[in-house]
Amino acid sequence: MQTSQTDQPTSKPAGLVAETTGTGPIDTEAIATGRTGTGVPATKVAATEPDSESTVEVPLASLAITGPDAFRFIQGQVTNDLSQLTEGTELLAAICTPDGKLITIMSIQQVTADHLRLITYREHLTLLSERLSRFRIRVKAEIHPEEVGWLADADPRPNPLWPLDSRLLTTTNKGGSVDAGRFTRSRLARLATHLPVDAPADLLVAGVPALVANGVSFTKGCYVGQELVARTDSRNAKPPISLFVCRFTPSSYEPFASTAKLPMNLSTESDGNAGEVRALLVEDTSVVISGWVKRRFADQAGLLIDGLPIPVALAR
Repeated sequence: MQTSQTDQPTSKPAGLVAETTGTGPIDTEAIATGRTGTGVPATKVAATEPDSESTVEVPLASLAITGPDAFRFIQGQVTNDLSQLTEGTELLAAICTPDGKLITIMSIQQVTADHLRLITYREHLTLLSERLSRFRIRVKAEIHPEEVGWLADADPRPNPLWPLDSRLLTTTNKGGSVDAGRFTRSRLARLATHLPVDAPADLLVAGVPALVANGVSFTKGCYVGQELVARTDSRNAKPPISLFVCRFTPSSYEPFASTAKLPMNLSTESDGNAGEVRALLVEDTSVVISGWVKRRFADQAGLLIDGLPIPVALAR
């Protein structure tokens, strides 16, 4: 990620962090996510105690896919090639609609030859379970939510798909609340997007470049949505909408003084709807914002937030 420096910014609201669901501002310090509500038996797995020095509790949840056809079933649903998986390793992947729209991103673990674990955002667990159940036809594979919480590696380096694209461990906090404010600070400090917050409807896989680079195989067999994903990549076409996470030093901190403004509209002098800022973090010498931007503005520096120009291009 590029950063930009400007001289003598006005006073800032130190340590401010917030995000939105897209329907209005939320209190990021008081989110508590409950059970998945899928109505199917839960699978219990061994868990570890949180270690605040090396791990961060994150709002992820998981499904266990078990049975002799588990591997073959999931191989036909996700964007990456499960043949790369071995026991004890993790693989980044996504799941799409038949017309190539992104449903969710996940980390896949192979527990045994007949047992896969799909780890995704808590907000998307029911959606993922329902989507897989719809395509579970004449296969010997069961789908169960797991009664665990999740820890991610606290490595502070930039990682656009953290925490899914990191080392993940189960925790004794079995599906309980996660400090949402700490998580938002953690993911924005790592310049990481969070799909349930940042993504609008109808986002394509190509709108998340880090996913294309690390979670899509263009040599595996067929999966749902493959045709559009492959065609977009082969044409080197820019997607209609891209996600972004951007760090910069603003000339004024005033637009970022109130979390009630989220989501914040991105605009130009001639177009009032270039995208949205869905989350923000005010750091000591900079601001981090995340959200989405339309194709024709993705490479354009100087987009406006409340009349304040952003000195870097959002999607690069």
